[in-house]
Amino acid sequence: MSMIRLLYFSTAAYSVTKETVAEIVEQATAANSVHNITGALAYNGRNFCQLLEGEETAVRRLVANIIADDRHSGFKILDEKPITTRHFDSWSMQLVDRLDFSVVINAMEA
Repeated sequence: MSMIRLLYFSTAAYSVTKETVAEIVEQATAANSVHNITGALAYNGRNFCQLLEGEETAVRRLVANIIADDRHSGFKILDEKPITTRHFDSWSMQLVDRLDFSVVINAMEA
């Protein structure tokens, strides 16, 4: 089973609030644990930057669902690579509440 780490960026819809983001994280935490996907989501009040890790098929299926979500637009994969170990192995989804996305982006180098 091959694993990948994938990083994407998108722009939140104007209707997205901090409460919406909290709901997204809650739903993602539950769903990701079922599919053995780990990662982190950063939100700066306007944009999302998310890193996902897991079995390639599961991550790609999740990405397809994320792309279809109307709570954001401008979805762009910034980077992806095969991995043998996870950087966020204990986080089925963690919200990184920072204005800069360095925690998430730097994890691509792990």
